[in-house]
Amino acid sequence: MIWRRLKKSTKEEDQKFAEMMEEEHVSFRERLLMTLTAYVVLLLPSILILLALALFSMWLFGAFS
Repeated sequence: MIWRRLKKSTKEEDQKFAEMMEEEHVSFRERLLMTLTAYVVLLLPSILILLALALFSMWLFGAFS
């Protein structure tokens, strides 16, 4: 399925990416900020959607009487 279509990176591509990151002089603080931003962008909406679905199902089955 989707795992078959997923392209694996080669060692040359990984090395090229590492060189590009070094050329851009990305500091540890910037990498940390990028990682935290990615988690916030992905996790926060997911948690809110799951919370909304849980509350809706509780309301639907009469947990809030």
